Amino acid sequence: MAVRLEFLTQDPDERALATRYWAVDEEGVFLERVADLVPFREIIQSGQIAKKVREYCDAFDENQTCNICDGPVRINGRADVKKVPQSSSLPCESCTDEQNRKRAELEAKELVEVNRRLAQMVERNASTTLNYSELPDNVVLILLAINAVVAPRLADGTFGIGDCEDLAPWDPCSFTKQLYRERYLLADPSEVKPGTYYLCDGELWYKTYQLELFLPPDTTLGRGIGALDLLDEHRFSDPESLINLWLDYSVGDVLRYLIDQCNIYNHDLDDEAIDKIKSTVRHGLQTYSVSQLWSVMWKVVKDAASLANREYYNRPKAAATIPNKIRKLLEIADQQGGISRGWDRPEHHIAGSLGMIFSKLFGIDEYSPGVKVIEMFNRIGRSAQSQDDDS
Repeated sequence: MAVRLEFLTQDPDERALATRYWAVDEEGVFLERVADLVPFREIIQSGQIAKKVREYCDAFDENQTCNICDGPVRINGRADVKKVPQSSSLPCESCTDEQNRKRAELEAKELVEVNRRLAQMVERNASTTLNYSELPDNVVLILLAINAVVAPRLADGTFGIGDCEDLAPWDPCSFTKQLYRERYLLADPSEVKPGTYYLCDGELWYKTYQLELFLPPDTTLGRGIGALDLLDEHRFSDPESLINLWLDYSVGDVLRYLIDQCNIYNHDLDDEAIDKIKSTVRHGLQTYSVSQLWSVMWKVVKDAASLANREYYNRPKAAATIPNKIRKLLEIADQQGGISRGWDRPEHHIAGSLGMIFSKLFGIDEYSPGVKVIEMFNRIGRSAQSQDDDS
């Protein structure tokens, strides 16, 4: 017999049923159909036989050995039987239990180490303060935008990165992640779900969207709405910081429109294409407005849609032309006096709280030409420098 049985019952009828169920000929073919084994006592459905047989005996396939210890492998039903000798795809029960025990021990040790490191993090973060009056210009703007979507939690609570989805039209959480990387925002491990932090290759990792973040207290005023008032009173003086943040935000505003248009016509852009477009758009935004670049995105996607319908073309080939087409149209615009048209913001396409902060503090939006935005920020820098010189 290719299947060895260890009986769990002394009842002769039950032992006989188990033997008939597992019996095979010299070629490994079962001698009886399962349907021929019923009725047996109260069992009248053949589908119930295998379960009942497992109550009567443990079956070991002599053609299978454990892939760890080479010992016998217990099987549950006829479908598990192999006709030729081989190593089992799964370990035997004894080895599985040992693996589970070792895994549980390792997880327990890792949990102790994770908790130790988190305790150090809590202690370190609890002693961290920021001088709100000396925060960089871009950090102040991002914090004001975060406060607009999570208030009052920025002042005296915690919030998640996912709570900042309305910060900007495209990749809004990147701005929050930036402040976390630069430690203007800190994590509070005591507020997170179990499993948020874990060890990987000896390093403490985390699930980004389960983090709970908080703004460290001001060095003088601590935490609270009164301390956040310092952000509203901030005097902007760094044009490079402001320009780069405006370009980061505006590139996303253009990309959001482009991706929406691509979705309409089923154009897929890979990461390499998107990175290339970002660089081109960022350069264009130093001259043109977001609104003007929306019109360029619209034209390029429409042209690609038309191209996709031509003979010997398809949508992937047509979509691959989009990055170079954008660059070409901007080159033509530079040579021929600019972009004559601009699009309005689509109804479903939000400006986001960061866009609203730019509008409120500096009066700039999707219609503001990039060249004038840069000039305005440079004037702010010169004005701040002049005030510093006078003092």
